[in-house]
Formats: sequence, C-alpha cells, structure tokens
Amino acid sequence: MSDVEQAYRYLRPSTVDDRGTVLSTSGGPEPNPYFYDGLVEHAEPVAAALLAVARIARTRFYTPPNMVAAAIRAADPVVTADAAGHLRFEALSACCGVYGRLDLLPEALESAPRACGTTNVDVNAPMREALAGIGGLDPMRLAVGADELRLSTLDGDVVERRVPLPERWVRSLAEVHVLARAMEPGARYPAAAVRRFLQAQPRGPQHGTLFAAPSPGGPRLSTRPVPGAVGIAGLDRLRVVEPLLRRASGVRTFGLGTASAWVLDLPGARFTAMLSPAPSRAFSGEGGILDGGDPTGGDLAGGTGFDLADGVAFERVLPLDALVDAGEQPRMRDARALVAAGAVHPSADGAVVHSGGTPYTVRATDGGERCTCQWFAQHGLGRGPCKHILAVRLSHP
Repeated sequence: MSDVEQAYRYLRPSTVDDRGTVLSTSGGPEPNPYFYDGLVEHAEPVAAALLAVARIARTRFYTPPNMVAAAIRAADPVVTADAAGHLRFEALSACCGVYGRLDLLPEALESAPRACGTTNVDVNAPMREALAGIGGLDPMRLAVGADELRLSTLDGDVVERRVPLPERWVRSLAEVHVLARAMEPGARYPAAAVRRFLQAQPRGPQHGTLFAAPSPGGPRLSTRPVPGAVGIAGLDRLRVVEPLLRRASGVRTFGLGTASAWVLDLPGARFTAMLSPAPSRAFSGEGGILDGGDPTGGDLAGGTGFDLADGVAFERVLPLDALVDAGEQPRMRDARALVAAGAVHPSADGAVVHSGGTPYTVRATDGGERCTCQWFAQHGLGRGPCKHILAVRLSHP
C-alpha cells in the first residue's frame, strides 16, 4: 500500500462565498493557518472519543491468512472543519474494515471554524497520554491547521504534524460515503442498553453474521434480519464503542445488508462506528464507487463524507494529488487496460472479454450484467462489478 504525500497542489483555489471562507492552501499570511483555534466544551467525553478514533486507526481487526499483521502500517486520523461548523475526526482501522468518526458539534466549540479545511495528523503516544489525562472540568483547547493539530491542556501543549495519507484510506473514505448514503435507519436504544448488550456477549472471534434486533430491553442477537435489525459481522469489532457508552445518552443504528453503523449521542458531539459487511472485507475493495457515479475521481474519491445522523453530505478539502493518485479503483484500472489491449469483443448475446488467456462472457439480464468469471461467481454485484463487466461498459458507454 502506498501513501499519498500531501503536496501543496489543491483541487480548487481558496474562495469566499455564502458558505464562508474555504481555505484550500497551506500558504497564506500565516505560516500555519488554523481552521479552528479555541476551547472545546465537554472536554472529558470529547477526549475519550478522540482516543477511540485513534484506537481504531491503530487496530487491525482482521489479518488475512499467511499475512503478517504489521505488513500494512496503521495510519492516523483525518481532521476536517466543514462549512456547517463541525470539527470531524475520522479514522479507518489498519484492515480498513472499521470506520470511526467523532463529530464535534457547533455547541461544543468556543467559536465557529474560521475556514473549511482538512489535514491528516499523527496521534502518537504523547498526544494519547495528554488526552487520557483530561478529566472532570479540565479545559481543553484545540488548534487545527493544514499542517498540524495542537492540543492544549493544564499540563501544556502537544503538537502533531501532518503525515502522509494512505492511498487505501482515500478509496475507503469514498466507499464509506457510498455505503452510508444507502443505509436505512434501524432502531434507537438507550446507551445503557447497548452497554449491557455488549457486556453480555462472549469475547473472541465471531463466525458468520448475526443481527442486532430491537427488543423491549434493548438490542438482542438474532440469526435473521427482523424489522429494525442491523447486521453485525464480527461482533468484537463493535466493542470499539464500549468505552464511550457510559458517556452517551443514546445510540442510533443504520444498516445495509450485513454492514451497519452505530451513532452515539455524546455531550456536544456524536461518534459513528461503521462495520464493513464482513471482517475480511475492507471498505477499500467494496466497489460501490464503480456504480452510480464517477469512479475515477471527483467527489467520490474521498472528497465527500456522509453524516448519517443529519442525513447530509460534508466535504473534505483533500489535496488534488491524493484524489488523482487514489481516486481510481484498481478494478477500473484493470478494466481500462483490457480495453486498451483490445480484449473486448461483441457477441450475439453480449460480449466476450479475453483476460489472462481465458475468455469470459458478459451478458445483460433483468437483474443487471452477469459474468462467467470467478469474481462474479463469488460476489455477484454485491461488491461492485468485476473488471470484465467494467471493460464492457467502457467499450459500450
């Protein structure tokens, strides 16, 4: 996996419009202009939620067979100040199968962010120690800029610098956006009920997919998707929210198939945990961006997120280099190579694509295209189209 260095070449110029100031450069009159600089209300639960985001970024929930867990290094949170006055801290697990986001709401911030912007910063041991030391009525001040994140507490300041943005994260962020937009509401629970639910489950790997179904006492496990239920593939992955539940007032669930999202309402903030459809399935490989949108870049290339609680999209001001380098899904690159090699040939009932010395037949049906390749046999269209279907689409737009 390659990392995308955040070079100073951005998708658009800085602007001032009805949304306010949109800062898309790390240059300017100040050496390190800040998107936000001010105190944060409810410092103790906010610090705990920031630690949860950092913990997700450092954790691998699934290791493929015969693979060393450290082969893909952990990355660090993406921080965005958006036009609606939120500060959003996002992270993906090292396996890219768990997504976490802390949204600091406008009422938790001393003042509105002065500009829209995004950075990707390291949250290492000194920052984590500083966050863990916040308690009670301790004050906390955050300064977020294009090049750094500064945390100020009674014990002093900790500064973390911008780090490379992993290419796999950009694709995963794009897929999370597509998946979240398609999710349906599940149920609402008191936070204490979800806490009891998790504490009652045995620890250790869970095989297969279960469902969290609503009941009078809170969620219960079900083997089938009853009304209001959402899938839980890999129950242990949901434990990332467990330390926050005693600070939360309620939990909302959202689901699509076996993927689910759990939104915790915290004082002045929200925390969203999203689980991929299976522990072995990374968001980066889901292929949702290959259907219904521009798969090669634009807003789907990690530049747009989706807030399930409010039902609205938000923009990340990612560098142009990150979008260009990581925006195209590998299957799309393979499909373009097949077209360039002249591997697509029309047939009486569709097309034949020659790939790796084997001809694969692609046909159009009432349920969508079908292909005779192994990928389609295993996944169908559930993870987006295979490279052969994409090659046919490119040949016959």
